[in-house]
Amino acid sequence: MVFTAAPEETFYPAQDRLVVAFQRWARQHRRTVDPFVVETLVEHRWDDGDGILCRWRPDELRNALLDWFPRKVSMPPGSWRTVVPTVHAFVDFLFAEDLADARCAEAEQLHAVLDGLVDDFDAAMGDQSRYDLAKFWAMRMLAADVDPTDSEAAGRYIAAVREGKIAIDQELLDQAVANHLNASGDAHLPPLPIVAVPDEGILAKSAAGSIALARIQRFVEWTGSGRTLTATGRLRLTDARELISLLDLADVVDPQIGEKVFKTKSSEELYETSVVFAWARAARVVRVAKGRLLPVKSAQKAVADPLSLAHRAFDGFFALGEAVCASGYSETMVRWRFDEVTFALLMAMYLAQDRVKRAELEETAVRVAEGAPLDSLESPHIDLWRDQYEHDVHSLLTHLALLAAITLTDGHAELTPLGTTLVAEHLRRQGADVPTMQDLLDETAEVVVAAAADAPAAVRDELLTGWCRRHPDTAAASLRALARRTDDRDHRKLAEAYARSARRTADSHLRALKEI
Repeated sequence: MVFTAAPEETFYPAQDRLVVAFQRWARQHRRTVDPFVVETLVEHRWDDGDGILCRWRPDELRNALLDWFPRKVSMPPGSWRTVVPTVHAFVDFLFAEDLADARCAEAEQLHAVLDGLVDDFDAAMGDQSRYDLAKFWAMRMLAADVDPTDSEAAGRYIAAVREGKIAIDQELLDQAVANHLNASGDAHLPPLPIVAVPDEGILAKSAAGSIALARIQRFVEWTGSGRTLTATGRLRLTDARELISLLDLADVVDPQIGEKVFKTKSSEELYETSVVFAWARAARVVRVAKGRLLPVKSAQKAVADPLSLAHRAFDGFFALGEAVCASGYSETMVRWRFDEVTFALLMAMYLAQDRVKRAELEETAVRVAEGAPLDSLESPHIDLWRDQYEHDVHSLLTHLALLAAITLTDGHAELTPLGTTLVAEHLRRQGADVPTMQDLLDETAEVVVAAAADAPAAVRDELLTGWCRRHPDTAAASLRALARRTDDRDHRKLAEAYARSARRTADSHLRALKEI
């Protein structure tokens, strides 16, 4: 009953089994129901909600019946009267079959809500201005006795509309298009995996070992009471020379190649120095005023605290495209879509919760930057582009590694605990629901087992062990009950294994109390 991050191949067979069980129960209790209503209701909860099918609250039912059904679900008007009674029956089914979880609203409360929205539901379903684009056309076809699922019949209907043989209310069509576009703009992130967030002591130690953060700290300290910049707003070469030594950078002023010396004309030519300068500004720890580089006084505490500085530096990193992907003979779109590419690569590692091949990250970067795979682009310079993309992604990942947000080993990249924490916090600020182990310790057995089943082994064990410790008196019984009722094999095995572990822990605890 919990499908928070379940793929289609897992959810849809389970949906079918649930609907069949509901129909069987309804026949036994002589309840007239429309299985399509429950099928679409639980799909909505999986696709647009949290995927917890055993937990319903009044606001979720109101949203489903007064917004989602009127906007998305195509039903002939004669079928509307079956919706609310079917949902009433579904509520009774959940409680009668012991499927409603401990955090589900009481059955009486849900029934009262359903009773109160019957008239509002009919009015909402009849309000054509609520329809999205797909429902607009489906309802027009149903009114014309055309089956929307019959592609040939639907094609003939659309062709007749285009030829002017069938009149369409243009105002309602425009509203449907607007509804569709508004809904598309509300796209939410996919369900995120649970993450283990270390305590602040461990994170602070990791941040203290960051090369990039140490450079930014020393850079701010070097700034002192202010440094004069060039007329173009760059570091002066004399200052750049000093910084190269102070920050232990690889830049060389006036490099010599063979017998020839190449005169450095601007600090802009010094790659690592330019990145540190740009990063400190993006992290809002230094600022430029009247041709001078000054420390930001309000950031002094953050600069002194590596963990606080890590959050500032991470947020600022998304703006470093022109510094990290320096201009040259050939530029890729990574330089100009750096924030999008960076986010995509970080999410690839965050969702994987494991090492990711750098070749896969390079392909992801290309798709985000170009909107298509590189091999599909027609260009006589395709090999040069490929090399340049590899170079830009390497530069991006290298600086994330200097931040201590990722590790780079054997052609792979992986988020560090600090990096995972930084990404999780970034997602939260964007309004995403980022589950952590701590959040799940007070959840029900089924929610915890469903989350643990898809987690890496170490995270799975830590989560379930911690949950059992949090609920020493009830964990074993709750897990055994879940093992009896679930039809998911992996969930059953996990519940049984940790029920035994929880029982042994409880027995040991009881013996210790008796000895006292």
